[in-house]
Amino acid sequence: MSKIIIAIIIIIVITALGYWIYQSTIPPKEEAVSEGSKDCVNDDDCIVFGETGDCNCGCYNKSNLPTETGGECFCLSPNSCKCVDGKCEGVFKEEVTTEEKGTSEEQEEVVLEGEEGEIPKEEEKKEEGPREVSNTTRWGIIYKDEIWSGEIFVPGMVEVPKGVTLTVKPGTVVKFRHSRDYKNLGGGHLLINGGVLKAIGTPTEPIWFTSDAEEPINGDWVGIFISESKHDNIIKYSIVEYAFIGITFWTSSGTVTNSIVRWITAEGIYMERSNPVIENNTIYGTGYNGIAMEQFNDVIIENNKIINNGGSGIQGIATKAIVQNNIVRNSSNGIGFDQLCDVTLRNNLMEGIHNDALHFYLDCSGSVSFNEITTSGVGISSFGSSLTAHNNDIYNNTKNIEIHSMQEVNLEGNWWGTTDRIAIEEKINSDTEVSFEPFLDEECVNIQEPVFDYQDVKKTDLGYIPGDPEDKYPYIYAEEDETRRIIKKICGADEGFVGKGIFGWSLAWDGEYLWRTRHAGSADLIKINPENCEIIVSFENPGIAQDRGIAFDGQSLWVNDFTALKVFEISPETGEILSSFEIPEMGSGSSGIAWDGEYLYLVDWLKRNQPGAPLYKVDRQGNLIDTIYLEKGGGASITFDGQYFWVSPSAFGKGILKYDKNGKLAGEIYSVAFGGEAIAHDGEYLWVLHRTQELWNDPKLYKIEILDDSLK
Repeated sequence: MSKIIIAIIIIIVITALGYWIYQSTIPPKEEAVSEGSKDCVNDDDCIVFGETGDCNCGCYNKSNLPTETGGECFCLSPNSCKCVDGKCEGVFKEEVTTEEKGTSEEQEEVVLEGEEGEIPKEEEKKEEGPREVSNTTRWGIIYKDEIWSGEIFVPGMVEVPKGVTLTVKPGTVVKFRHSRDYKNLGGGHLLINGGVLKAIGTPTEPIWFTSDAEEPINGDWVGIFISESKHDNIIKYSIVEYAFIGITFWTSSGTVTNSIVRWITAEGIYMERSNPVIENNTIYGTGYNGIAMEQFNDVIIENNKIINNGGSGIQGIATKAIVQNNIVRNSSNGIGFDQLCDVTLRNNLMEGIHNDALHFYLDCSGSVSFNEITTSGVGISSFGSSLTAHNNDIYNNTKNIEIHSMQEVNLEGNWWGTTDRIAIEEKINSDTEVSFEPFLDEECVNIQEPVFDYQDVKKTDLGYIPGDPEDKYPYIYAEEDETRRIIKKICGADEGFVGKGIFGWSLAWDGEYLWRTRHAGSADLIKINPENCEIIVSFENPGIAQDRGIAFDGQSLWVNDFTALKVFEISPETGEILSSFEIPEMGSGSSGIAWDGEYLYLVDWLKRNQPGAPLYKVDRQGNLIDTIYLEKGGGASITFDGQYFWVSPSAFGKGILKYDKNGKLAGEIYSVAFGGEAIAHDGEYLWVLHRTQELWNDPKLYKIEILDDSLK
């Protein structure tokens, strides 16, 4: 899958702690909020809204929350709420029941210390051991080991920092606040930020991570995000459902075993720079990929059933993986690896796949043995990679083999469903001669359907696969609001843009036309007419592994290659590479590139959504001139309008942020759709390539008029 991806909602969860620290330097300011929003009849009417450091944090009626946390002020978020004299009031100590802790004299009390403007800290407890929490609301940072049981409601973010372990007992139901308003997307989420998660249920008492809605839908809450945690994180006998991304590993390790991940807007399990083990799981009903491994992972995926997904069952980019004993069935694509992957696949069943059951693309190395690949569009598709496939059953596909520009290929010793050499050759399409003889004269693979010791239990049922026409997630927002107006939408099926990833990661304005890639990831470079998305010029990809931003300096195009960690200068006349340089040391790739008339600017990918995200100012030889720190973080893309930088999509504020050249926030507007992956400015209007639903063929390029970008 695409970067979710990635990249976008998951980044929400890694920012809160740094933002609190930043905001603590701002003097408090009173902010008026509607008193009607605090009316109540009983305690159940009240929930905590916002987090420490926000302006409007406090207790509100759960049916009448503020539209945003907003404002440049600091408030201290309560631990819980009560209804007092018809008004929701904050409680700044955690009350526990006598069933949990015994008599009132023995009950534990959490004291918030420090002056206003400081981050609250829990007082050191005299007793040892973790704190047990049951049937309550949890939100904010956990400073001491906790054990959850019963029903836990999470209305915002729960963060588990370094040195802290969160243990979830069998049978626990964790409900996250749902949110479907584009001005307040996100909902609840669980962030393991250097800490440890131990969510271990049993076959008969699974742990539930789910939406709090009576009629839940995909994307109701953010997901479980495990960041900077090289520990033994365990998710076992758990059910993760109705999230945007189910489980994310971000520079982390752990295991996901014997669990169910379902009804997810994007990926079921997503990872970058991580090395988890994914084993004995059932993953289905995801809008994009069942499992996505993007950028520098080392993963074992074994004995999973991955079915009925909108994108691929398993997808990898720049990753090393062992994939064995899995069932991948009835999805758009089966198992795919792109760009610099090293993969071993053994004993997997791929069947009923609409497009490619197995594919390798651009500088991948695949060792494929004892797999059954059948009843799919293409059995094995490979481009610009090396492939060794022996002792596989590859049969009854529209095409068994589709390979081009191969580095090395060996297809000897497989069963093709027939011993007729001509019939075998007719289902192999290649631009070079390939060897498939000798071939086997009978089946050699016997894949057994995995039998798990847990049941696929359900309390509700989504009723569709995310991405289907019935999908209820709000991918596309209001045409106009108080901050911006959509002028036009182009580059969809009507203009010939169809298929996965047509949104693209890169966009630039050259004074007359827009430049972009044909689709997301390793695509041809095209120049388009901004009136109708007509392709004026198209250049074959000159060797960019993963484009992530284009800038135009008046003479040349500068393309940021996220995977190669380089920036390439490309001629707009010929499409040829003129020069290149390595990006400044960031520990990762850059998430976008901009030109201000004199210098290039690159956003740090790993830190892009932290307050003070580094923006690297470099010359055209790659020499670092300066580092600017973006006050509220960056985004997936950046552009310059002649005076200000614009970044999109941001985890903070309204989604599209405007910065001055010192990195100070100067304005913001609401996004017009989900996933603003690439942004440009034509001198008057913003242009943004939006993901919307990644697999849809709707128009992805939006022309946006700014109505009011003032900070309010």
